[in-house]
Amino acid sequence: MSDDFSSLRIDPKRLESSIRTMGQIGFDAATGGRTRLALTDEDKAARDMLCGWMRDAGLDVRIDEIGNIFGVRKARNPEAPAVMIGSHIDTVRDAGMFDGVYGVLGGLEVIRTLNDNLISTERPVALAAFTNEEGARFQLDMMGSIFYTHVKPLEELYAVTDDSGRRVGDELLRIGYRGNRTVKAGNYIELHIEQGPRLDAEGIQIGAVEGIQGLAWWKGEYAGESNHAGSTPMEMRKDALLGAATLAAELEKLAYGVGNGSVATMGRIRPEPDIINIVPGKCSFTVDFRQYEPALLEEGKRRVEELFASCAAARGLRCGFERIVDVAPVVFDKDMVSLIETKALQLGFSVRRMYSGAAHDAQFLCPVCPSAMIFVPSRGGRSHCPEEWTDFEDAANGCNVLMQSVLELI
Repeated sequence: MSDDFSSLRIDPKRLESSIRTMGQIGFDAATGGRTRLALTDEDKAARDMLCGWMRDAGLDVRIDEIGNIFGVRKARNPEAPAVMIGSHIDTVRDAGMFDGVYGVLGGLEVIRTLNDNLISTERPVALAAFTNEEGARFQLDMMGSIFYTHVKPLEELYAVTDDSGRRVGDELLRIGYRGNRTVKAGNYIELHIEQGPRLDAEGIQIGAVEGIQGLAWWKGEYAGESNHAGSTPMEMRKDALLGAATLAAELEKLAYGVGNGSVATMGRIRPEPDIINIVPGKCSFTVDFRQYEPALLEEGKRRVEELFASCAAARGLRCGFERIVDVAPVVFDKDMVSLIETKALQLGFSVRRMYSGAAHDAQFLCPVCPSAMIFVPSRGGRSHCPEEWTDFEDAANGCNVLMQSVLELI
C-alpha cells in the first residue's frame, strides 16, 4: 500500500484475551492442558466461537466441503486473490494454549486492527482456520490444506476414520461444518510458535521461516503368537511387542545414522490382547520420520521400511505396514521470506532465518501461492503439552510483523 502505516500496532491485550478465551475450550484443570481433537464437540465449540468473532469483525464467513473456515474482509477489488493468513484451531490431546490458535487469532487481531483504523485495501484479507491440521484423531494430518490445494480428492478424505470407526464426512455433518464456499489465496502467511528450542535458547525474537522438512508416516503391525506368560519359554516366544520394542530402538540408531538433523519417532504402540499374563500376539504401531534434505529423506524412508522387515524376521513375526503420509521438503517463496525478515528488522526485532521441524498447513499452500511463515519463541522449546508457553509480548511482536507484512501485500 502507498500509505505509511509503519507505526500501526495491534492491541496486545485484546490478542491475549482472545487466546486465553479460546484456551478455555476443552481445558482440563487436572492436567492443565486442553483437548480439541478435530470434529469433536470441543472443536465445534471453538469453531462456533471463531465464526462469531469473524462475523463481529464484519467478515464474510465461508465454510468449504472439508470444514475449512474462511473469514473474508471486504476490499476495493473483491475478485482479487486474497492475502490469506491463519493456521488451525484443533489440538492434540492435552495441548498447550498457542499451537495453531495463535496463528488464527493473531490473524484475527490484524483484521481487527485494520478495522479499528478504517483501513481500506485493494485486495481482500482472508483469515483461515484449516481442518484437522494435527492428525491426532483422523490420521491424515493437514487434511484441510490438503483438500484446499487439491492434493487428495474429497471422497478419500471423507472416508478417513478415527479409532472408533467414525468417518470424517459424517462427523463434519454432525457438527454442522460441511459447507461449499471457499476463497482463492494469492499469498499465504502463517504465524506460529516455533515448537522448538532455538529462538528461545538464542534470545531471538522472530524466526523468518525458509521452509519445512519433509516427513513420512507409517502404520504397521507385527503378528506373532499369543501364549501363556508363565508356561511359554522365552526362547520359544513370538512376542509381537518385543518386535515393536526392537524396532523403536533401531529407529533411534537409524536417525543418528542418516544424520543431518534426521528424527524418527514411534508415537503409538498397541499390543494385543493387552493382558498382563499373555504374550502379545499382535502389536500395531506408528512411525514418523523427518528430514530437510530430499536425498536423505528418501534414504531414511527406504531404511525405515527395511527395518520393519528385519525386526520382524529376527523374532519370527509377520509384518504388514502402510505409508499413510509422504510429504516432500518445502522451500518457501524467497521474496515472502525476505519481506518478513525486512519487516521484523524495521520493527526493531532480532531475526533468524530458519527451517521448521514441524509440519504446517503452509507447506501445502506453498505450491499454490507465494507463502511463508513467522515464528516466535516457545519457552524451553516445549509444545504439544500443557507446559507449552509463549510470552504474550513475543506473541504481540510476531503479530505486528504479520500485520506489517500483510499491509505491504494488500
